[in-house]
Amino acid sequence: MKAALAAVRIGFTHVFAYRAEIVVQLVSICIVAALNGSLWTVAVRGQTEVAGVPAAEMRAYVLAAWVAVSFVATRVNEDIGRRFREGLIAADLLRPMSIQAFWYARDLGRAGATLLVQSVPLLVALMLLFGVPLPHSASTWALTLLSLLLGHATNYGLSFLVGVAAIGVHNISGLTHLKSTLVSVFSGALIPLELFGPTLRPIVMLLPFRSMAATPASIFLERPIDLGGALALQAGWALALAVLGAVAWRA
Repeated sequence: MKAALAAVRIGFTHVFAYRAEIVVQLVSICIVAALNGSLWTVAVRGQTEVAGVPAAEMRAYVLAAWVAVSFVATRVNEDIGRRFREGLIAADLLRPMSIQAFWYARDLGRAGATLLVQSVPLLVALMLLFGVPLPHSASTWALTLLSLLLGHATNYGLSFLVGVAAIGVHNISGLTHLKSTLVSVFSGALIPLELFGPTLRPIVMLLPFRSMAATPASIFLERPIDLGGALALQAGWALALAVLGAVAWRA
């Protein structure tokens, strides 16, 4: 536990060590979110519903998904892949905890710092620009945070698998781009899941990517969803990917 808390602290303080990068990343994600919000403002203009969802709710849902992505996004796959290539992974094997647990704890610290310097400012900006509503109850805030943590664990599990793949493929640039594309398309941040056709949508709803943006955003906006089922799916994918990561690393 002491080692894990130290790893969390390292991840948290690492973010604040590069203040210029904080500003650049915040400006970048605010611009992308604002462009997306403007696009959806035009897309829903004059319409009452989009794919059975109230037009204003659809726009808010897409914007809230971007806030969720800002929290769960991770570069762990790139970090681990680079350490494989440079041989620094040997130092990680000397730590008093498993490499999988260490990188998770470190990235959790990073996510906590990102919540303060990126996710919250982004949410405030979207409230002012597009009127994204806030939850009405404290329980919704707590459930949103729980969903974000599960979404982060899911994304970390997938990223760890990609990072470990470096031991076989040596260069994970292609896998990294593939992962980023899949997350963008199937998480709900770029394309609302309601817009997928009746054949593809049931499959997309069962994939792990939904946990990273669509589920936290839906809970935050208090949309009518199967809350227990959504959280259970998130927890299931987080656990399954953690087990797969442990098996892959052991192999």
